[in-house]
Amino acid sequence: MSAIFGFWRLVKAASRRRVLLLFFLMFLSGLTDGIGLLLLVPLLETLSNGNSQNPLVNQLLSLIKLMGLPASMDGLLIAFLTLVGLRSGIQYFREQISVVCQHQVVDQLRLKCFTALLSVEWRWLVNTRQSDHANLLLTDVSRVGTGLHFGLAFLVSVATIIANMMAAFALSWHMAALALFSGTIVFRLLSGQRQRAFALGYGQTRASRALQANVQESLGGIKLAKILGNEQRQLDFFVQITRTLRQQQLAFTASNSLSKALFQLCGAMLLAGYLYAGVTIWHTPVAELLTLALIFGRLIPLIMSGHQQFYHWLHALPALQEIELLLTDCAHSKEPVENETVAVWPVTTAITLNQVTVTYSGRQLPSLDNLSLRFPARTTTAIMGASGAGKSTLADVLMGLLTPDSGELRVDGKNITGSIRHVWRQHVAYVPQEAFLFHDSIRHNLLWGQPQATEDELHAALQQAAAEFVFKLPQGLDTLVGDGGIRLSGGERQRLALARALLKRPSLLILDEATSALDYENEARIRNAIEQLHGDLTVILIGHRLATLEHADQVIVLNEGKLVAQGDWNAIKHFHDHTGAI
Repeated sequence: MSAIFGFWRLVKAASRRRVLLLFFLMFLSGLTDGIGLLLLVPLLETLSNGNSQNPLVNQLLSLIKLMGLPASMDGLLIAFLTLVGLRSGIQYFREQISVVCQHQVVDQLRLKCFTALLSVEWRWLVNTRQSDHANLLLTDVSRVGTGLHFGLAFLVSVATIIANMMAAFALSWHMAALALFSGTIVFRLLSGQRQRAFALGYGQTRASRALQANVQESLGGIKLAKILGNEQRQLDFFVQITRTLRQQQLAFTASNSLSKALFQLCGAMLLAGYLYAGVTIWHTPVAELLTLALIFGRLIPLIMSGHQQFYHWLHALPALQEIELLLTDCAHSKEPVENETVAVWPVTTAITLNQVTVTYSGRQLPSLDNLSLRFPARTTTAIMGASGAGKSTLADVLMGLLTPDSGELRVDGKNITGSIRHVWRQHVAYVPQEAFLFHDSIRHNLLWGQPQATEDELHAALQQAAAEFVFKLPQGLDTLVGDGGIRLSGGERQRLALARALLKRPSLLILDEATSALDYENEARIRNAIEQLHGDLTVILIGHRLATLEHADQVIVLNEGKLVAQGDWNAIKHFHDHTGAI
């Protein structure tokens, strides 16, 4: 992606009306700056009792007379101060609109990335790192916003440079042409510095991503580090990652400072050369020479500032390329979605899997291997098997999260594929082994299951999930659960997750080791609650604890993605006693 194309893509994302107004204000700002410089010539000549021979300056004096101002020092000073005030007002509004455009683009870009991540296929998500996405949403998008700020500032600098050059050409085309030619050469000579800025931007992107991953993993592993006594090792790794990022930032600062120093040195030499040529070669009048000296004295820092601004934009460009890459990947792996909403989808006959095979990228053996199963409506099915047998993959297929590589999932004969998967998921509730809770109150965590749930419905769901402990808490439903529910025990988190799932009133309820963190008393209470659901909805229990599974209507045993046993509890228990395969 080129620097100009990338910048234009960002600018187009802002409001067209604001962008047009911004460009118009940039033009006015440059125009008033150029006119203000030209006004200095008659002012200086008035002080020296001279008359200008420049036709453009004389036209400017005629315009001032038409406005009712005398062509004396008083009138010229009033016109000059009015012009400066006008330019200051234009600059104020231009900067305000520029900031609004910048924030609008950043917010839209961040929203676009998060929307893309929400709409992508689950299979794609499980093959990526959450920390990379977090770094992109937080750091990379912010870097692009900063780069856009410098890019817009660069346009302002360009507009001002053009206005100054036009004023210089009006006074002396010889000196202006010399300045333009020499300035272009200096800008070209510093192209290597700009390429270095782009490379350093890539380095910072990689270092920032590594730091984000380290921070996220380190915070999640503090408890483990304390238990293993590896606090210093974790700290050393963090220091190493931080040092790498800081080295990238310092390298960029050093490169930026070097280009600034080179510009200042070359600028001073060029300014001296311009003045020498104006006096000895072209014999420029004193008033015009002093004005040209002022223009060139302003042009050099302006060009230097423009170079620095472009330099910062190039440094941010790799972050924009990472964002574009994510959006492209998400577009290729986007999940088809329909706007269709089905209020009730009762399973009346059965949920079936027909010769389903699922293979994850990077693995030779399939997680599900030509699997065919039938889950009768409003019955309870227990799924057993060793770790890695394919139980969780089966749950993902049943929920419509994963599309099989071959085979099909059907609900009452309807093929759950394409956009229908999204509709089906609205009627499925899933309770995993590691229950996820937001850093919020118990009430708001439950309302994720049913946003319109009443107080009575919340209480009923908590009772059904054996989570009456909530009623004994000082703040009850308004108790904060902490980050990930850390203020609650594992069993309490699982019971809240079950209550949240029951609030959804699903057609299919999947419990994936959902009672593993419960004591026997609460497990028995949840088992009774599940038994009470029998006949109302289809339930699938995934687990190992026999007491939870023995009352299921059917038991399925998986091994390496294949069906090895199926039947009622007594048949499976007999299979286990003779083979020890479970």
